[in-house]
Amino acid sequence: MQLDAPIRGSIALAAIAICFCACGGSNGGSADSGDVVNCQSDPRVLTYSPPVTIQSQAKTMKLTLNQSAPAPPARGTDTWNIHVTDANGTALSNLTLTAKPFMPDHGHGPAVSPAVASNGDGNYTVTNLYFFMAGVWQVTFTAKESTDSAVFMFCVPG
Repeated sequence: MQLDAPIRGSIALAAIAICFCACGGSNGGSADSGDVVNCQSDPRVLTYSPPVTIQSQAKTMKLTLNQSAPAPPARGTDTWNIHVTDANGTALSNLTLTAKPFMPDHGHGPAVSPAVASNGDGNYTVTNLYFFMAGVWQVTFTAKESTDSAVFMFCVPG
């Protein structure tokens, strides 16, 4: 039995459509599923268990992270409350601090800059701290009054 050209073409198109349907589709995950990032065991990161105190690179300051909202640091926009002292433990009030979040494994930070406000007595509130993706994040604090800086490194899971 010989099929004419229009029927052969229709059969060919149907076969192609069946192949595409059979090969496509979902992997069974949800629409927003992806790789899960868990960097908690990375030796570079600190465990979030407040208060978390670090010393600056030149050892002239100590910074203590007293609170992160949300806790622990998470994807999205976070707010930190930190306390800054000199090496002897005297509170450093009214410093001009900058905070720079950065992902060392990816070579980038967020497109927005955090704001650091002095609350007096060496206490500072860091707002607009934007961790837009999961992974290892470092937040470098630098005081305008010195060239010294201190770095917190946390895992932001996701």
